[in-house]
Amino acid sequence: MKTNNKNGFTLIEMIIVILLIGILSGVLFTVLLGPMQGFVEVEKRTRLVDIADTALQRMAREIRLALPNSVRVTGGTTIEFLRTLDGGRYRAKPGGGAAVCPGGAPPAQDKLNFAKTSDCFEVLGALNNVPTSFGTTQAECLTSTADCLVIYNTGQVGANAYNGDNIAVITSDTAANYITFAGAPPFPYKSPQQRFFVVDTPVSFVCSGGEINRFDDYSITGGVSGTGNLLINQVSACNFTYNAGSATRSGLVTLSITIQDSTLPGGSVTLLQQAHVDNQP
Repeated sequence: MKTNNKNGFTLIEMIIVILLIGILSGVLFTVLLGPMQGFVEVEKRTRLVDIADTALQRMAREIRLALPNSVRVTGGTTIEFLRTLDGGRYRAKPGGGAAVCPGGAPPAQDKLNFAKTSDCFEVLGALNNVPTSFGTTQAECLTSTADCLVIYNTGQVGANAYNGDNIAVITSDTAANYITFAGAPPFPYKSPQQRFFVVDTPVSFVCSGGEINRFDDYSITGGVSGTGNLLINQVSACNFTYNAGSATRSGLVTLSITIQDSTLPGGSVTLLQQAHVDNQP
């Protein structure tokens, strides 16, 4: 007589196994939940920091190109400046070699004449970025349709480029070693260091409505206008300040922005960036 022996689990044993697996899974989930949430939060915070840092680096890089004494801050949320394309030193005394400016004759008289409204002068050295946008009137310069020549911008009354006091349009007869200009009243002040600057456009960064937008190519004398280009969103707060410095210390721009993510505990991160700007005209 044969008997069949079959081994297997009873229902009670299966229930016990299921319960044990459930308990172990719960314990494992509880142990891993914290690190997993932490990893996700760190990733989100890192992303916010990266976004904010990229925006601040971009702003600081452009602000360092500001024309001396052209930085101005409004309400802590708007920073504006005139961006320099290039700069150098002008000839202040007659030269002794061949003429540089077109139409000159030896001995060269290529110095900058502050009594003229239109003139040509020699650049001591050479321009790295020769202007490419030219005009014939100061209005073309002030509306950012042509590059501008600025000399001794102190930002004070009578020497403020925003008011058109010391700014002229650069004409097409310009090269790396000389600049011709026109359409402006005589420059009111000489630079003690014989410095000049070529300005191509005003630039503004405006923090409003949870965004920071960049504006350029608008009128120098008319204030911020036009359609901005989005630099960063998710902005919950920002603060821009400018310390003009002194004769022995550069100006200092401080930029602070806070960006937020509603899914992140704590909600936001705040970054600060500072940039030194030349204030010696």
